[in-house]
Amino acid sequence: MFGLGKKRVPQREIVVNVESLETRVAVLENGHLEEYQVEHPTEERIVGSIFKGKIQNLEHDLQAAFVDIGMDRNAFLHYWDMLPDDQVQLEIEEGRRRRRGSRRRRVSNEKIEKQFPPGSEIVVQVAKGPIGTKGPRVTANLSIPGRFLVLVPGSQLKGVSRKIEDDKERSRLKKVLAKMQLPENAGLIVRTAASGSRGNSISRDLGAIVMSWEDLQQAIEDEAAPACVYREPDLVERALAEAEA
Repeated sequence: MFGLGKKRVPQREIVVNVESLETRVAVLENGHLEEYQVEHPTEERIVGSIFKGKIQNLEHDLQAAFVDIGMDRNAFLHYWDMLPDDQVQLEIEEGRRRRRGSRRRRVSNEKIEKQFPPGSEIVVQVAKGPIGTKGPRVTANLSIPGRFLVLVPGSQLKGVSRKIEDDKERSRLKKVLAKMQLPENAGLIVRTAASGSRGNSISRDLGAIVMSWEDLQQAIEDEAAPACVYREPDLVERALAEAEA
């Protein structure tokens, strides 16, 4: 009569407040605040964007390539950021992959010329925006961040941010991570923001990221270089994607 034994389905609401200088999004579950985020819409979201570009020229003395990504100034790409390096340890910290030790190793000019001759295409992600007369700095090692997770295409990495120091919480998050099904040839990092978050919220985040990755792959196939093939969604877009996942 009273539905004994039936599990109650959580009721989620998304409350959005958009103003000229600030956007606020609150996520409520069963009337209780679960998440609250603020974003300034005027901020340029160039960092993190992914482009299908063309190699314009190679500068062996600088160990760098200049890449046309469709902006006023060509992007700067270090040789060591053009090739995957499985031998270098990845530091799991807030979705940023910082290479240690041999990261700045010298890469063979001949190898770069063979794989990336001028005019060839390459997919890169903006790591640092343009400053003054300098164009943006980019890397061919891609990552797609979400609220709680970061998808790392081309990696086998699966781990939890080192900033989460509580052993019990790390263990819980590793169990959540172990149950997740990832796209082929992709790794996953659990971000600090996931600490204390529910498993279903983290799973919804993964669903949104995977959708972004699939759309990105299609754009890479369809778009002619130079073109922007991925731009991180704004706060409202992220909230709606997580709700629909």
